[in-house]
Amino acid sequence: MVRILSSIRLAAPALVLTAALAGCVDQPSRDSYVVFFDRDSVTLSPVAQAVVTKAATAARNENAKTIRVAGSAGMNGDPAVLKELADSRAQAVATQLANDGVNGAKIEIRPEPETTIDASHVALRRVSITINPGQ
Repeated sequence: MVRILSSIRLAAPALVLTAALAGCVDQPSRDSYVVFFDRDSVTLSPVAQAVVTKAATAARNENAKTIRVAGSAGMNGDPAVLKELADSRAQAVATQLANDGVNGAKIEIRPEPETTIDASHVALRRVSITINPGQ
């Protein structure tokens, strides 16, 4: 019984985070989205893929002029490795946007400007999508 409770206690933060992120998928359209990756991964989870699909739908519905995709891998570690990780994640998101029907010519991959959040563990796993609506 103690072993089961310990397992639940260890898994609880991940389950809460997954549930919270899944809730983001059901929100109305907006102009910015954040996609989170698992630690050291460049593969979109089902929840992350759903967020990208929602962003792609919004971009198509708004006839977006451009869609900016910016990866962040934080500031703690080897800068070259962190840049490669951020770039690979941004490319994975851009590829999924294109697979979801966004014109690839409208997708711009740019570095994420550093913010105070970059010192946190969240920055290690994030790609932001910003939709610039068409006129």
